[in-house]
Amino acid sequence: MPTILQPEKMQTEASEEGWTKTILADLHTIGTSAIVAHRWSFEPLAHGPQKKHNNTDQLLYIISGSGAAQVNGDRLPLEKETVLWLEQGDVYQFIAGEHGLEVLQGYAPGG
Repeated sequence: MPTILQPEKMQTEASEEGWTKTILADLHTIGTSAIVAHRWSFEPLAHGPQKKHNNTDQLLYIISGSGAAQVNGDRLPLEKETVLWLEQGDVYQFIAGEHGLEVLQGYAPGG
């Protein structure tokens, strides 16, 4: 059965470092753990938290803005509509450019 989740029902986590993470899909929002999706929004020049997913690959799509992804020590440029694929175990962090950065993150949780 199709599920529509309205913005007012989405859970958002904010930080004092200038970023927010909105949960778009997970076990609690859509009733299945088959997929997880987040929307990360970064204020201009903000740095996101350093992350690592040990058991899954990830697809990251740049919705708007620009910046960089620091992945395993390498700095990779990000622009609107860029797609970044991360493999399990990659250590990464987002760094927003001067106009901010919005990222759609999707992955299937591993076992």
